[in-house]
Amino acid sequence: MLELLMSSEPHWALLVKVLNEAHVAQDISVEGFEGIVNNITANNYLTFTKEEIPAEGRGHNRALHVSVKCMDHIMAKVLIDNGSSLNVKPKCTLEKLPLNASHLRLSSMVVRAYDGSR
Repeated sequence: MLELLMSSEPHWALLVKVLNEAHVAQDISVEGFEGIVNNITANNYLTFTKEEIPAEGRGHNRALHVSVKCMDHIMAKVLIDNGSSLNVKPKCTLEKLPLNASHLRLSSMVVRAYDGSR
C-alpha cells in the first residue's frame, strides 16, 4: 500500500483528503484511534468507542444525531432511529439536496400521530 501511495499522486491526494476530513483529537486513545480507522475502512456502519458510550450504557434511549454527507452536501443533526417504523425527512431538507424528482414516488401510506390524527 505504501508503494502505491508513493508512486500515485491521485491515490496519495485521496488518502490525504480522507485524513484531513476525519476529526481526531490530539489526546486520542489507541482504542479511539482504532475506532476512527475502522469507521474509515468500514462500509455502512456507525461505531463508537467505549468513551463515547453514555454512562447508562448501550441500552440508553437518548436520541442520536449525527452529521452526514449526502451527494457532497453536509446535513447536520440527522436523527438516527433504527427502531422507527417510519423515517421522516422535512420537505425543506429534501429541497436543499440536488435530487432528481423522478426518483420520488407517491405513497398511499397513511401516517397517524399519537392522537390518531392524519
